[in-house]
Amino acid sequence: MKYFAIVLIATFVSACSTLAGEGERSEAHISAPEKVFIIGQDLDALRGYYASDCCIQADGTTAYLSLYRLRDPSDFGGIGYDLDGKTVEPEASWGSGPVGARQSVTEFGVNHLAIGLFIAENDNPGGLSEIAKGRFDSEITRLADLIKSVPGQVFLRIGYEFDGTWNLGQDNQQNYIAAYQHIVDRLRAEDVSNALYVWHGSASIADDLIEGRHEDITDWYPGSDYVDWMGVSWFSVPTEAPSVDGAYDAKLPLELANEMLDFARTEGKPVLIAEAAPQGFDLANGFRANVTPIYDGPSRENIRELSPSEIWNVWYAPLFDWMNSNADTVRGLAYINVNWDAQPMWGPPYDGGFWGDTRLEVSPEIAERFNRAVEDWKSGR
Repeated sequence: MKYFAIVLIATFVSACSTLAGEGERSEAHISAPEKVFIIGQDLDALRGYYASDCCIQADGTTAYLSLYRLRDPSDFGGIGYDLDGKTVEPEASWGSGPVGARQSVTEFGVNHLAIGLFIAENDNPGGLSEIAKGRFDSEITRLADLIKSVPGQVFLRIGYEFDGTWNLGQDNQQNYIAAYQHIVDRLRAEDVSNALYVWHGSASIADDLIEGRHEDITDWYPGSDYVDWMGVSWFSVPTEAPSVDGAYDAKLPLELANEMLDFARTEGKPVLIAEAAPQGFDLANGFRANVTPIYDGPSRENIRELSPSEIWNVWYAPLFDWMNSNADTVRGLAYINVNWDAQPMWGPPYDGGFWGDTRLEVSPEIAERFNRAVEDWKSGR
């Protein structure tokens, strides 16, 4: 969902210079499934996936929260319930399907939850500094209560896609690091024992094309004591370069993913493919089209018809090849099962590029191959 990604909790305790447990790791919260498959990303997408009976049971689901709004009656930040614990009706929506983190766990029979925690400053100028100063500690307390209610692990992606130019304010690396560390410290002080803190980079060719440069992702690193897993996004065909004239000579998507993979190995951290979907492909109608003018041309133009087998070979096969080749480190896959084109945030006029329709249930052949590929990866076959 990339909440606000391309456009896109009163204080519980007084701010203190030193928090109990600050910077320390509790081994109780480190354990996780050997390999985890997660499905997302909005409630309609999840309901469609499970109602179709197309695919394997996921280990967990994905939800998105805005830390700044977890106490805001307008939508309670997507947490799914109000300050009295009552379910929010109607369900909150930001133009990309209904959201509710609590429902994402309770409604689908899963144990684990992946949370994309939005802390960028798109609508909250100065927000990162305010988080670090403790202004949103009541919101963090509310987040802690949600995490502790989850029966399994919560993969908490704090300030996800930290290097994405669309996440305003996070280009100030020190402010990002301070906010990230403060959130982790507060959650530890709240005795949260089932959170895995995920440092999630975009690995995005789009970011490099927009900025016309490549940045060192380690400049955003909060430190080994604050990171349990590392994450990457995987949307582009990994070995395809920009095809428009005059484009910045960016690193290939595969090279960007390998940067995070190599750093994770250096730090001894598992990798979660935190957001994955074949951008620019329509599984329902069997075609591929341009994503964005900065990469391959006007959005949704240059339509090429593709069979399910061709779509699989172009996008899915390289993904699973990379996962299997690096199975010692790549331990999680979060797939986005969405009809993007039907959602106001992502559909026409394609301000955020053309995303397509990546629902597995609309393509039985791809769904069958996907099920088998996930099972083989999890079992090590």
